[in-house]
Amino acid sequence: MRDRNPLLLTFYVLVVLFLFFPILIVVPISFSNGRFLSFPPQEFGLRWYQAYFSDPVWMAATFRSLRVALGASLLATFVGTLSVVGLGRRRTKTAGILTGVFVAPAIVPNIIVALGVFIFAIRMGVSDNEFTLICAHAAIGLPFVVLMVGSAYRQIDPTLEKAARIMGAGPVRAFLTATLPPLTPAILSAGIFAFFVSFDELIISLFLMSSAETLPMRIWNDLRFEINPTIAAVSVFFVLVTTVAMTGAELLRRRTETKHHD
Repeated sequence: MRDRNPLLLTFYVLVVLFLFFPILIVVPISFSNGRFLSFPPQEFGLRWYQAYFSDPVWMAATFRSLRVALGASLLATFVGTLSVVGLGRRRTKTAGILTGVFVAPAIVPNIIVALGVFIFAIRMGVSDNEFTLICAHAAIGLPFVVLMVGSAYRQIDPTLEKAARIMGAGPVRAFLTATLPPLTPAILSAGIFAFFVSFDELIISLFLMSSAETLPMRIWNDLRFEINPTIAAVSVFFVLVTTVAMTGAELLRRRTETKHHD
C-alpha cells in the first residue's frame, strides 16, 4: 500500500471540516432551550423541534415543498427517461443537440431560469400556482435525470432488446422486459436527486410564489424578519432528510455500476 502524503491528507481534512463547520454549529443550536440563537447553548432540549412540528405555518410550507418536489421529480424522471431512450436509439447530430438542450438548465444560472419562467407565468396568468412551480422545478431536475439515466443506458447491451423483439415481443414489452430492469436503479437514483433539487430550490420559488410559501421560502422569510432557533431545528431536519436520500441515491448508482462490471 502506498504511503499517504501527509500534506494532502491535512488538506483533505481541512476541506471536510470547512464544509461541515456550519452543520457542527447549527446542530447544537437546534437542541437549545434558549429563546435566542446562541452558541454554545446554555441548556439543551427539544423545544424548537416541538415548535417546528406544532406550527401550522411551518408544516404547511413543509408539505407544500414535499408535494412540489414529488411532482417535479416524477415529471422530470418520466420525461428524462423517455428522452434518454428516444435519443439513444437515434445516434445522430440532432440527438446530440437535443441532449444539450435537455442539459442546458444545469448550466444556465437559476436566476435566469427564474426570470424567464416568471415572465412566461405572468403572461399566461399562471403565477403563484403549484403546478407551474412543479413544471419549473422539473425543468431544473431534468438535466440530472438525463445525465444519470443516460450514463446507465449507454452501458446496456442493445442486443438484449433486439433479442426480445426477435422472440416475438412488441416494442413496449421488449423495453419493459429487456431495457427497463437494468435501468431501474439509475431511474430511482435520478428521481431521488431530482426530488431534492426541487426540495432545496429557493430562487425560482421566490419569483413564482407570493402567497404560498415553500419550506426554503419560509426559512428565507424567517431569517429576514425574525431569527429564532426554530430555523436551526428546521435546518437540521432538512440536512438529515437530504443526507439520507442522497446516500440512498448514491448506493443505487453504485449498485448499477457493480452490476455492469459483473
